[in-house]
Amino acid sequence: MDKVTCIVVGAGPAGSACAYALARKGIETVLLERGRVPGEKNVSSFVLYTSELKRLIPEFRKDLPFERTVVRTDQVQLEPNDAKALTSYNYQWVDDPLAFTAYRRKFDAWFARKAVDEGVQLISGMKVNNLIKDGDQVVGVRVGDEELYADVVVGADGFHSVVGEKSGLITTWKPERCFLAVKEVLDLPSDVINERFQVADGIGCEQGIYCYHMNDLDVFSATLYTNVDSVSLAVFARLDELQKKNIQLHEQLEFFKQHPYVDNLIKGAKLREYQAHLLPDGGRVKPENLYADGVLLCGEAGGITATVTGMGIPTCLLSGMMAAETIGDAVKQKDFSKRSLKNYLKYLDSTALLAMVHKSRKESDYYASAARLEGPREMEAAADIYNQYWETDVMYISKHSFSLLVELYLRIGQYHLPGLLRWPLTALVKLSRLPAKLVEKIKKRLRKRYYEWKGQPAGR
Repeated sequence: MDKVTCIVVGAGPAGSACAYALARKGIETVLLERGRVPGEKNVSSFVLYTSELKRLIPEFRKDLPFERTVVRTDQVQLEPNDAKALTSYNYQWVDDPLAFTAYRRKFDAWFARKAVDEGVQLISGMKVNNLIKDGDQVVGVRVGDEELYADVVVGADGFHSVVGEKSGLITTWKPERCFLAVKEVLDLPSDVINERFQVADGIGCEQGIYCYHMNDLDVFSATLYTNVDSVSLAVFARLDELQKKNIQLHEQLEFFKQHPYVDNLIKGAKLREYQAHLLPDGGRVKPENLYADGVLLCGEAGGITATVTGMGIPTCLLSGMMAAETIGDAVKQKDFSKRSLKNYLKYLDSTALLAMVHKSRKESDYYASAARLEGPREMEAAADIYNQYWETDVMYISKHSFSLLVELYLRIGQYHLPGLLRWPLTALVKLSRLPAKLVEKIKKRLRKRYYEWKGQPAGR
């Protein structure tokens, strides 16, 4: 093959978005995919938020292979003995959808075909094992014994990025900065799904489920959403905690499925597909390491994901589009050096992506340290506060009044304030409760003396 302008490695959402956008600019692009067809290695379903896709392909709904339109969203806090859910129905999303459930296998193949229709050359079954360099400049890739040359190479090859590793842009991400995810697709009849999730044909539901102290795991979360005739259930846990406690996540998933809340939704379902995947917790690559001479990283390869909030596909799509804008400028300038490709940061900063990368790195620091104790403790406190508030609202035996705002502050809020503010405010809040306690104590003492004087039982 003669030299081309751009080689994109990986035909996932980031790679196909980049290749599609480059082809629309008339830039000669080759898209390499290690699977026999794009999406072959991604068997599971996912939730597709469409704002970025709509920007790239406005008419995507004409032939997008989706399952259901997500109209209902639930936030669920799961405890060993109960569950609390906040449910939201957004009926405007029926006619103007924000999100769909879909299968990666079908979606990735569809997206790659869109890129091919625009003029991209797709080569499947090609696993890149190294980069070709001229000094510090990346000038191509090696696929087995073959060499393919390009002015610029885009790494969109996921968490285990060969492009990122061989270019020296990424390093191994430590276990305390990674999640392990295990996902199952479970067959259920469509009418059963409609009844259990309170939806209709073509309408779907997505649930974010958060747990604490679940079967010895301090940090544990899950997602559950509906397809046409199946539901997808994925669980997430910190890799280092799994290793330290010698817990197998697939066993944890089976335990999780036995919880009454989950069991009522998936009872009788049969396993269709199973997948495990390693996820960085966000901000894996420093912004200045997203580019080098002749190479760019986008999507999960560059750590441009918001794993903690569950946003992966939209950020991958948008980063691929911004990589294409950067390469478009480099083509005009005929300069593919690091100095030219630095414009990638400018384009990322024109969206929310660069700020997200910085925020994700800070969140990663937090989740690798303080969050190990604070997260479960705060979730437990929130559940306890809710229970106390509800019980106080329906019980009239005790005269004790439950102060919701005070409890929220003392048990959760104070830990999120700077130290200089935390202690004075905490002291003031505690002092403000003393007069009420003192008055109640005086009343009890006076009532006791009154009943003693009358010769009656003291009562309350």
